[in-house]
Amino acid sequence: MGIQESKEFFYYKIPVFIIDLIIHLYSMYWLLDRAPSSMVLDIEQADAELGIYCLVAVSFSISVSLFSIRLQERNIEPMRVIARAAAQTILTNIVLIVLMAMVYKAVPRHIFSYQLLFTMPAIAIWHFVANKIVRRIRHLGYNTRYAVIVGNEVNAINIYHELLEGQGFTGYKVMGFFSSMAKHQLPKGARLIGAIDQSYHWIARHRPDEVYCSLSPNEYQEINNKLIKVCNEKFINFFFVPAMDGYPRRSMVISRMGNVNLIKLHEEPMATIVAKIYKRTFDICGSLLFLVTLFPIIYVIVFIGTKLTSPGPIFFKQKRTGYNGKSFYIYKFRSMKVNNDSDRLQATADDPRKTKFGDFLRRSSIDELPQFINVLKGEMSIIGPRPHMEYHTDMYNQLIGDYMVRHLAKPGITGWAQVSGCRGETQTVEDMKKRVEHDIWYIENWNPILDIEIFFRTIWQCFFNQDKQAY
Repeated sequence: MGIQESKEFFYYKIPVFIIDLIIHLYSMYWLLDRAPSSMVLDIEQADAELGIYCLVAVSFSISVSLFSIRLQERNIEPMRVIARAAAQTILTNIVLIVLMAMVYKAVPRHIFSYQLLFTMPAIAIWHFVANKIVRRIRHLGYNTRYAVIVGNEVNAINIYHELLEGQGFTGYKVMGFFSSMAKHQLPKGARLIGAIDQSYHWIARHRPDEVYCSLSPNEYQEINNKLIKVCNEKFINFFFVPAMDGYPRRSMVISRMGNVNLIKLHEEPMATIVAKIYKRTFDICGSLLFLVTLFPIIYVIVFIGTKLTSPGPIFFKQKRTGYNGKSFYIYKFRSMKVNNDSDRLQATADDPRKTKFGDFLRRSSIDELPQFINVLKGEMSIIGPRPHMEYHTDMYNQLIGDYMVRHLAKPGITGWAQVSGCRGETQTVEDMKKRVEHDIWYIENWNPILDIEIFFRTIWQCFFNQDKQAY
């Protein structure tokens, strides 16, 4: 851990950890003090209070070890801060209930709902505010990381722009370049410190926090070795910025086969056994809960509305491309008149095929709800890239090079592309490229917190910020 990381740990993570724990303990204190004992545990409360507080602390520590506090990270989005806070709180309470049941041989009643009623909103708001405070501190010039760039390639200039994009958020200051490029070839405002062979002496004296090197390992082997040696001796973070312009821009995985370094073009965190178990468990529980509670009521309402407005079936069934390119039949509430173009044409804003009731179903996304049946069958996931018609799969596969990569995950009812504004009709190939980029990003950056974030953002869009592209 470098000096900057140590400061961030003590100045940000420890205070947040302490306040989070205080919120958990106070909510439990309030529950034990105000709620009837029968609503908490079937034992004498006075004898159990101290032990319960200890279990709260243990449960919280376990949850933080699994979902670490990351609100101080320089590239984390506010929505992800809130989603991680919610996940951390839910996990804390689940672990707490299990531990209380094991220690006191009694199932705590109502504790989950009571704890979440206070704890989850309080911690989510606190994390959001703390993240804003961290951003403000960095905007004022404190907690800044100083970086130096060594290289001549385009990627040296690219990393400069990446580091300075939203400087008040990321908190980076680029001290300058060591390059053979002329001053006018550098980005506007960038400083040329010196030639490449002067870099390691200057870095040893000034000790920046990070060094980004884009020099070719073959052409500049001696200088690279000296730079790495200096960075190791001075505890400076060294980053190699390879020239990968000819390859797709995405997360890649570096591995070794014997003495040979390999780069895999696609990172697939969902391919692990643990991830598959998590996703399938979440899908089964979520789909079952919805199908046995809300779905029957919604079905009756849709049945009446559909029958009163147009002849034909309630459900619409269509072949879509799914996981690993395999086809399956997707289920939807029918929102259009029965027609022969449904397997070829996308819906448009003023599509004459839509019924009046069907237009409401599409704008509210209620027409998508039967896909929970597909989720239960294992053909889809609640969260994932949206499945496309087979006709569009064949067409866009010819036009977009990475199109089929999006099928490395099960298709979803909602996904990262949809909550990021890529929803509705794709009028141009560029529109579809943008959607595919979001889908691939989701596949390569998946984690449980991301699914929770997408889930809550979808609910927000449906009820509070209806997407005008939903038609």
